[in-house]
Amino acid sequence: MYQLQDYDRIFVFTGPYGAGRKTIADMVGETLGLQRVIPYTTRPRRSAEVDGQDYHFISESEFCRMHENNEFIETLNLDGVQHGIRERDIEQYLQQNGSIYLILNHRGAELLKNVYGSNLIRICIHTDEDTIRTRQRKRGYAEDVIARHLLDYPKAMAYRENCEHSFANTVPSHTAFAVAETLEQYLNRNLVPDIQ
Repeated sequence: MYQLQDYDRIFVFTGPYGAGRKTIADMVGETLGLQRVIPYTTRPRRSAEVDGQDYHFISESEFCRMHENNEFIETLNLDGVQHGIRERDIEQYLQQNGSIYLILNHRGAELLKNVYGSNLIRICIHTDEDTIRTRQRKRGYAEDVIARHLLDYPKAMAYRENCEHSFANTVPSHTAFAVAETLEQYLNRNLVPDIQ
């Protein structure tokens, strides 16, 4: 395993599904020049998703091969779908940049926290259930899909107590600015975030 340096920073954005954690994470990542680690999954690609940008979409057999070769530092099976973070990706990006970010649910965030300790900072992005329902309806999600997404809402919200930072996402641009300001303190680069 890569030997972590004191200055290495792994930022994990977590929170309820539909609260905007990916939107905020990518805005902050771009502002602060952080490299995103893309997870692997066996689920089918959704129409708006891009392979290698949202996930690495791979077959079940490819996932099993990688798992058998101990390539994943973390794997989860959610509703019969495999998800994994490749250890080599984390190591390479840390060596290149010193700071990286991931977008994970609370289970994945906890697993990585147990591995990386104080080098890993969890940021919970959250909002209320009604806002999540409204956003997902606007995106065309069926009611049963929205209901399934919200099943994990109580656990995801409870997990924010374990996170180093927590932000209510009401206006994404304001939330991203606040998160960027907070994370900048970990980077010691004296940059001023410029999110419009």
